[in-house]
This record gives sequence, C-alpha cells and structure tokens, in this order.
Amino acid sequence: MHLMSNALTELLNEINNEMTNQISLPKNIDAKIDTRKLVEQSKALNDILRTSEITQENKSMLQKFSLTLQEGSTVKSLRYEKQDLERVLSNLNDL
Repeated sequence: MHLMSNALTELLNEINNEMTNQISLPKNIDAKIDTRKLVEQSKALNDILRTSEITQENKSMLQKFSLTLQEGSTVKSLRYEKQDLERVLSNLNDL
C-alpha cells in the first residue's frame, strides 16, 4: 500500500483552496480567471509525482488533473476541475 506523502497532500489542498478562491471572485460564470498560481501549482504537482510512491494508476489520474489545471481559464471550467480534484482526493484518501 502506498500512502500519499505530506507534500502531495498539502499541495492538493493548496490547489483546492486556490480553485475555491478563483471560483468565488468573478461574478460572471464565464469570466476569465487568473490561472498563474494554478499553473505554478500544477508544475509543482508534476515534480512531486515524479518521486511519489503512490500507485501508477493514481499518478496517471493526478497527471491528467495537472494538465487540466493548465488549460482551465473560466470559472465554469474551474468548477469542473474542482469536482475532479475532490474525486481524486477521495480516491487517494480511500487507500
């Protein structure tokens, strides 16, 4: 059994917080958001995944999530990504 590292858990929680912040700012659901911090966090996530001891299946899931972080630019897309992150966290916490 491979447990999530503290660094990975902390980063995923930071990403979740940043997504929550970005979603709550704009009034318009199609408004552009500032993705700079999320892009930085997705790069950090990729770095952690390279050395993480989680299963390959979970690595793949997180790598796909990381890619979507770099692509999302509206509140609407970010809401879907936040739901994905919550599923990812739930799956990882069930290990």
